[in-house]
Amino acid sequence: MRSINMPLNMEQLNNNELVNGLIQVLDENRDKRVVVVGTTCTGKSTFLNNIKNAHDMDELVFPQLSEEEHNYVCQHPWTPEIGKTMAKLVKEKVRIEAGKPVFGTVVIDSDLIVYLHISDELLKKRTELRGAKFEDAKNMQRQIEEGIKLSGIPMTEFLVG
Repeated sequence: MRSINMPLNMEQLNNNELVNGLIQVLDENRDKRVVVVGTTCTGKSTFLNNIKNAHDMDELVFPQLSEEEHNYVCQHPWTPEIGKTMAKLVKEKVRIEAGKPVFGTVVIDSDLIVYLHISDELLKKRTELRGAKFEDAKNMQRQIEEGIKLSGIPMTEFLVG
């Protein structure tokens, strides 16, 4: 007898569909440098665990930061100035290779952007659960969206939740 594991709720179902969709887009674009961006609480870490050869932007950049840089970008509350500094540091220190997508919060030089767009309702729910500040997440989301617009890089959007 074959058993089928059903998702526990609609959000999990949507995430499973999103993971499968991301895998398909990344597979179709494995010859390109792809950055997957989204604000905090969009599920980037969860998706990273399901996608081979993917890298976490933070794991690539933080080991390269000085103590002063690290302390500055990790302070709270998150501000656009902190975001701009982090974006500058990431752009200086992180390079994407074809077939090795990078997941993070900064639009960097790439051939394709995959944008994980989350609704305000779900973002509020997830930031509360995580103990993060909704306004910080929204500020980060605005900066990501501005980075996408200014980049001129082709973009594919996935709706989270």
